[in-house]
Amino acid sequence: MISDAAPRAKARGARWPHLTVRWAVAAPVALGAPGLVTLLAFTSVRTVVPGLLYTVAIILATAAGGRIGGLAAVAASAYPFFHFFASRYDRNQINGEGATALAVFVLAAVFGSEVLRRERSARERAERVVRESASALDAAARLQHVADALATARTPQEVLDAVLTEGVRAAEARGGLIATLSEDGQWLEVVASRGYDMQYIEPFRRFPVSGNFPLSEAVRTREGVFVRSEAERDERYPGLVGRSQPGHGLVCVPLVGERGAIGGLVFSFPTDQEFPPERRALKVALGRQAAIALERAWFSAAEQALRDRLSFLDEATALLTSSLDLQRTLESLASLAVERLADWCAIDVLVEATGEIEGLVVAHPDPKRKKWAEEVRARTRPTRIDDDFDLTARVMRTGEPEFLRQVPQELIDEAARRDPEAAAALEHISIRSAITLPLRAGERTFGALTLIAEHREFDNADFALGQQLSARAAIAVENARLYREAERRAEAALALAYVGDGVVLLDEDGRVRFWNSAAAAITGVRESDMAGRVPVEVLPAWEELTRLAELADAETPERARPVTVPIETAAGDRWVAVTGVAFDEGVVYALRDVSDEQAFERARSDFVATASHELRTPLAAVYGAARTLRRTDIELPAEQRDRFLEIIVSETERLTAIVSQILLAGQLEEGRVDVSTSATDLRPLAESALDSARLRAPESVELRLEQNGGRAVALADEDKLRQVLVNLLDNAIKYSPDGGDVSVELTGGAGRVRLTVRDRGLGIPMSEQERIFEKFYRLDPALTRGVGGSGLGLFISRELVSRMGGSLTVRSEPGEGAAFVVDLPAA
Repeated sequence: MISDAAPRAKARGARWPHLTVRWAVAAPVALGAPGLVTLLAFTSVRTVVPGLLYTVAIILATAAGGRIGGLAAVAASAYPFFHFFASRYDRNQINGEGATALAVFVLAAVFGSEVLRRERSARERAERVVRESASALDAAARLQHVADALATARTPQEVLDAVLTEGVRAAEARGGLIATLSEDGQWLEVVASRGYDMQYIEPFRRFPVSGNFPLSEAVRTREGVFVRSEAERDERYPGLVGRSQPGHGLVCVPLVGERGAIGGLVFSFPTDQEFPPERRALKVALGRQAAIALERAWFSAAEQALRDRLSFLDEATALLTSSLDLQRTLESLASLAVERLADWCAIDVLVEATGEIEGLVVAHPDPKRKKWAEEVRARTRPTRIDDDFDLTARVMRTGEPEFLRQVPQELIDEAARRDPEAAAALEHISIRSAITLPLRAGERTFGALTLIAEHREFDNADFALGQQLSARAAIAVENARLYREAERRAEAALALAYVGDGVVLLDEDGRVRFWNSAAAAITGVRESDMAGRVPVEVLPAWEELTRLAELADAETPERARPVTVPIETAAGDRWVAVTGVAFDEGVVYALRDVSDEQAFERARSDFVATASHELRTPLAAVYGAARTLRRTDIELPAEQRDRFLEIIVSETERLTAIVSQILLAGQLEEGRVDVSTSATDLRPLAESALDSARLRAPESVELRLEQNGGRAVALADEDKLRQVLVNLLDNAIKYSPDGGDVSVELTGGAGRVRLTVRDRGLGIPMSEQERIFEKFYRLDPALTRGVGGSGLGLFISRELVSRMGGSLTVRSEPGEGAAFVVDLPAA
């Protein structure tokens, strides 16, 4: 109200000079024009001529001064007309003509002023519409410039730069600032600013969302905060007095993406400001554009980071399987790690005979620093496995990784105090973050891989990547150690009997001379059954197991490459990694059960393939629509532009839903999804879900709700159960390509409540009815007429229902439809 009253008062003040000028012109016309006509009294003209001229004078005065000017001219014309002209004739005629003349004079003034008033009002309305249209076009053009800049931004930093250049320009501001929410949602962290003095930024580099600050308020309420002056700012937020940069107008808007608030945007102005509704709407629109672009850039960066990590792991796996030369392989691995992941990488192993930790490899991108580190390690006293202070010893002893996101200074000081050589070394190294990971073979920890960052902090993704790298390094180290032991101590059968990998020694005739317990566990064949016999006689899968293995000889051990093949055993199918080395007296094979690793790799491949397929389709639609909208060689009709924008919005929402499903599936597997159950009436929940489903269901599908018995009240988490029901309804509609009825049935009894989603669609074969609840599993397209999905919906639904103490099952016959039953405890 204050902001609206001020412009009205200003407008009233601006009209006074205009009225003064108007009356300065109108007064001479209202008095002077009748006076000029009166001069005709010295002539012999008839009454009608001065009467018409007085009328013209009245009209001129009306045009100059409005209705008051016209009436003033009537008064100035009536008396001279009666006195000088009407008195020349008969007195009886004077009354009739005088009355007529007076009426004409008054009507000319009244009607003339009304016509002029309406014309002036129409002209003012037209001018106001033109001004408003020009303002709207200007705002739209500025928003379009911002949208163009954000559309070309690919990385989060490019988005921030675009917002602080084009966004600040579009807002007609002096400076801008962007802060993002921390992972826990409790803090705002300034990530970019422009036009601010850094001495005022540093104290507020990180501030609480709950604080009494304008940006905190905007993020909390998800509404813009508009401050017209510094005085108003200091009054509303006394905590900023003397602590913030002097200024004038201030705008803070929340950055709200598809998943909620992600931060806030600040615009500051060089003068005090008024913020009418149209200016507020522009600032809010800028915040919305910035949030969507920043969220999109984050998703893109996360996807690229995932691709980079998968590429890194593929490269590391290829490197680790390329040779059995332990030293060379580990040096190559450490060099790869410092190139893509850390500043320093070290690999240490435990010398079991002495209990000391031996440093095998240390790597750094700078060869000079690498050489210096090797010299320091050679001079430093050995560390023992029972050293309670040393992180590497602790990791080897416990088998658990150590992740120091920020290395405490106390730890560095204690290390320097304990060893003078370490103290000298620490003067040349800045250790900011560290990860130490165990190298394991089965349950045995035989070494550790350490990653150090000097200039940044490792994050959870780096830690996960390091764990996968250490697992692969452990396999390579163990295979190389086995090969080295087999080459140096072929006779050490007793020692080989206790290794985690299977070891098989064949003589020149191909008969088994050694078959350790690990080989027996892997193949399911006891050593007593295999000794002295050709392996294929007892184990038919042996030929398939060794057929692809390339045998290396003693002179060229680097040619021995592990080959992973599937075999059938009495205990089931297994994946076994095989390495073979031929020597003068026969062949030794090393076997390793990598079924778990293979399952992991298969799950990873399925995930990448599924995610890539599901993400590529909406991305292609968004990309195509955006490219079409950016074309300048054609003029798209407004309807087509709106259609393309709808495509971008809907496909972006689809992308967000897919990413949300993937994240939720991961959270469910990690046990990070909280479920809070309470008494939940299923009927309103089902009605709400059906109303939503009707909006997207084809006309051929009829949705209805059926309830048997009384109220169906379950002990459930309402939000999670709604998500389950939406998933089931979407599946029922999707897999009913020919249409038909889709019903939600509510029943209860015996302390249980059942919610059944039934369709008349394609149905599910009996052999697939349990597999459809597996993560990423999808039916054969031949069975679903090409209908597909991410393979996560039913997995997520069953996991959520299970966490509510219920169950999710399916009954179906191919071609007869399917019924998914959610069974929950009654409240």
